[in-house]
Amino acid sequence: MSGVRARWATCRAAIWGNRRARWFWAHKPANEFTRNGFEVIEGFLSREECVRLSRLADVHLPGPGHRVERTCYTWVKSEASHGRNTGVRELLNVQDIDEGLASMLHRRTIQDLFEVRLGERVEIYGFGIQFDGIDTATKRGFHVDGFFPPQLKAFVYLNDVEIDGDGPYTIVPGSHRWFGRKILNDFANALSTGAKRDMRFLVPARRARRVIASAGTLILSTQDAIHKGWGDHWNRPRHALVAYGTTTDHFRGGSLTEGVEFLPVG
Repeated sequence: MSGVRARWATCRAAIWGNRRARWFWAHKPANEFTRNGFEVIEGFLSREECVRLSRLADVHLPGPGHRVERTCYTWVKSEASHGRNTGVRELLNVQDIDEGLASMLHRRTIQDLFEVRLGERVEIYGFGIQFDGIDTATKRGFHVDGFFPPQLKAFVYLNDVEIDGDGPYTIVPGSHRWFGRKILNDFANALSTGAKRDMRFLVPARRARRVIASAGTLILSTQDAIHKGWGDHWNRPRHALVAYGTTTDHFRGGSLTEGVEFLPVG
């Protein structure tokens, strides 16, 4: 019975989270971001800055996951047991080792972009620089990162993403406002071996937007919209700067900790 109760608790949490998310988005100002769940802004960073940040990540990302300095560390997803996104490595809390990103965080550059669209204050936990290697076998399919509270991400392509084979960020417009399809998927995951928050059914893939764009392009995104990295990523690796945040009312403070459990102790 404990397994049944655990599955029901998961589904009940999904129902409650989705209801709160629908209420949240229903009460936001009407604009491109709140309508679609994402917005693309070209020319956010210069090509020179994109190259600089990519090189910074390439200095620290090789090898197993490790601590770099202060709260900065690397997360190597192939070290996890789930077997998904094995070509992805990320340098997290980069603002602790880079004055430019620390200044951007302090000036609230990303926060202000979200705030003008949401009509409320936003906080950023920190920055990551993600290396997404060529991978046509282990990319996670459509999913959400959570339902509520809102999880906000800002992605900046650090190299050109010109074709599907470059692994573009892919998102279903308006899916952050869906309710029934998300609940059905969460029930299916609870009753099977599906990963929590996977969206395997009733997702209209033809409606998904693959963000093909040049280096320096910013993508504002809410992670309760259904999204993925393009699965047939065969052409070249992709670097991206990622800012992780939420609304101030739900900000718990501190820095990024995602994947820290895989780091060696001591």
